[in-house]
Amino acid sequence: LGAAHPVASEIAASCGCRASIIAPDGTLSGDSGLDAAGLARAENHRLRPEVAAALEGREATSVRRSATVGMDLLYAAVPLLRAGRVVGVVRLALPLDAVARRVARTRAFVLLTALAVLIASFAVAWVLARLAGRPLEEMAAAARRLAAGDYSARVRGAEDDERGVLGSALNTLAERVERTVAELSAEKSQLAAVLDQMAEGVVAVDAEGRVLLVNPALSRLLGVDAVAARGRRYLESLRHNGIAELLGSVLSEGRAASREVRLFSPDERVFEGHAAPLLRDGSPSGALLVLHDITRQRRLEQVRRDFVANVGHELRTPLAVALGYLDILLAGPGLDESQRKALMKIQHEDENLHGLVEKLIVFSLVQSPEDIVLDRSELSLADVVDEALKSLGARIEGEGIRVSWTRAEAVGFPGLYADRVLLREAVANLVENAVKFNKSPKKEVRISVSRQGPSLRVTVQDNGPGIPSEEQPKLFRKFYQIDDDFTGQIPGFGLGLAFVKSVAEAHGGEAGLSSVPGGGSDFHFDLPLPSELA
Repeated sequence: LGAAHPVASEIAASCGCRASIIAPDGTLSGDSGLDAAGLARAENHRLRPEVAAALEGREATSVRRSATVGMDLLYAAVPLLRAGRVVGVVRLALPLDAVARRVARTRAFVLLTALAVLIASFAVAWVLARLAGRPLEEMAAAARRLAAGDYSARVRGAEDDERGVLGSALNTLAERVERTVAELSAEKSQLAAVLDQMAEGVVAVDAEGRVLLVNPALSRLLGVDAVAARGRRYLESLRHNGIAELLGSVLSEGRAASREVRLFSPDERVFEGHAAPLLRDGSPSGALLVLHDITRQRRLEQVRRDFVANVGHELRTPLAVALGYLDILLAGPGLDESQRKALMKIQHEDENLHGLVEKLIVFSLVQSPEDIVLDRSELSLADVVDEALKSLGARIEGEGIRVSWTRAEAVGFPGLYADRVLLREAVANLVENAVKFNKSPKKEVRISVSRQGPSLRVTVQDNGPGIPSEEQPKLFRKFYQIDDDFTGQIPGFGLGLAFVKSVAEAHGGEAGLSSVPGGGSDFHFDLPLPSELA
């Protein structure tokens, strides 16, 4: 400790604080803040808390006012050891204001360092976020472009990580969407081209009756603006009762429907309208209507009907006159056998020709039952049945058919005001059918007239094979015939029963049948009595 004073000065110079070296007995051996005289006058420091602790071998600190320098100081003392024994104490002292300044500088340094680190961290994080978020931004931008309809949008530079997988999936989706949209666009263009070139009128509506499309053909036919009609209800945009009824039927019932539609633009034109439901996932979502022009077909049919009817009516009178004269000649005297055979041959052929003419008339009437004009006169159904049986006399006799006709009962019923010729042909058709389709070895036909409430009923009953129940509702349709397996190959047009139905309905009545397979059939038609007799 002999050189303690210079050492204390060196320590103080190196740390910027006051340094003291204290002997084990507490005397001050060296102090950077005192000269030799001051050092000699200094008090014993043994009792100083930090010195006492250091003399015991412990490091210690203390804050107090120094009597030597007259200011508050922070003391720190450490023991000097030699061979494990305390041989002195080194004490450092620093004024509290200096400590405060150092603490402030240290705090400022720490804060500035922390702020710099924080700013640097934010900068690094921002850069990393930009680098990491750029692919996501590109994906989001690509998704927005896809949503806006730009199906060429792609995510470029996708990396081999989760973002890369997402980008690849988005690119794959975009490619598929682009391909699908292109295919749909091509199909839409093809459909539009087909609809534009179609001669048939086409309209489609949704389940609420709003127009989805109107093709140019229908636009011209109805005189409507296809663009203006779209989105509006068909009732207000198409303005045609027939079309509205057809579409309304399909929308309400969910089943296909057909009907004739007549347009005047400016001449009358006839169309066959076919409407069917539009299905989505098996459920109706609207209706589609197609109008096919059948004007030429209807006109040709009318010409044909007129021709057949005119030919039939023109031939009927001279044939009837010829048959009348033949009856007179055959009833007259003086005919030898050869002459009688010749006249009977002529009569037979005349009757065949007359039957053909009647079939032509039947055909024309069945084709257009709404055009039937009744030539009404007072008549008795008994007389009408007699005339029908007489017209079939040769066939009935030739085939040995047994006919039961309860004429006596029929005579007692009131007379009718009806068309004699049509009723006679209706009865003849029922009798002819009873004979034609009866394969029994002993054919029997029973004819009767009965009262059915306000109507008179003519019934023709046979002992044939009967008719299956599933066939019965179809028999009064035009051109319908039962399968050959059931009836055998029977010549004819399938118009006889349709004619009977048309004649009955023209008189305000109806036709029907009852039959049991194996038990024969009853065909009938009802004719209403005059109101004063009903």
